[in-house]
Amino acid sequence: MTRRRKVAPSKLRRKARKKLPPSPPVPPPPAAPSPIASLEQRALPIVTELARVAAEKEAPRVKLEGAMEIVFGAYGESDLDFSGLFLNGWLRAREEKDLRLTLAWQREQIRLCLRDILAEGAAAGAFRADMEPETLAALILNAAEGCLLQSATQGGPVPAEHLLRAMLRLVTTEA
Repeated sequence: MTRRRKVAPSKLRRKARKKLPPSPPVPPPPAAPSPIASLEQRALPIVTELARVAAEKEAPRVKLEGAMEIVFGAYGESDLDFSGLFLNGWLRAREEKDLRLTLAWQREQIRLCLRDILAEGAAAGAFRADMEPETLAALILNAAEGCLLQSATQGGPVPAEHLLRAMLRLVTTEA
């Protein structure tokens, strides 16, 4: 009779481990986009569309109304994620220079598109000549940004559409 040799349990475990093929590497979870990338992804189409409207060969009133519908539509009727993204971005921008520069660039592009349309309309006599395009563009943009605050709280006393119409009357009506 042949005797089997007893193998220590620890040696059996080592042998068993050696026979298993290596497990495939586990991919890391997808990284969340940076705040800057998220803001650019959401705001760049707005800036691009405004630039397109400003360059159109339409009457200044049509261009201004179209541009304001884009801005007020995006800011005033945005989802909670959109308004939260911008509001958090503004807060974080106080500490993060890259984020501050991204938001400033986006805001300035919107303001410049509005200013160009307003200046064109004032020169053509379609808009009030007694109001500076720079000031009006900032006023329109500030009203739209106020809509962002309202959308974060799910509404305000004055809908974005009413603000848009009031701004258009202010620009085109002689006082």
